[in-house]
Amino acid sequence: MIRINKTLNRINLNLIAVEMGKDICIILSGGKSHLGAVTISAKNLDSKTFIFEEHKEHVLTEKLDKILKKRYSYNFVICCGIHFDNIIQQEIDDITDLSCKMIEELCSKLKSKG
Repeated sequence: MIRINKTLNRINLNLIAVEMGKDICIILSGGKSHLGAVTISAKNLDSKTFIFEEHKEHVLTEKLDKILKKRYSYNFVICCGIHFDNIIQQEIDDITDLSCKMIEELCSKLKSKG
């Protein structure tokens, strides 16, 4: 299991990656954790996203999917749920930036293991 945490001001994100052979299950959460969106990627197939009612995390899981697809050649699932009350646009941008950095760090850790 790989754990990565990043904090910026009141934004605190947690990533847990569970390896399943060469495949990986990623959980990204922050604030009031929940399940907002899931993106699934399989080798040689288009990624698929499931959005839980009224959630917007799919924007983030689909962005992270594109990063992982370029750097990781096995199957993966990204589960995401992040909620901060009274969030402002700058904090949404911070969440996106931190999440991308976390995925890049995960890719580096996976590469060093393999």
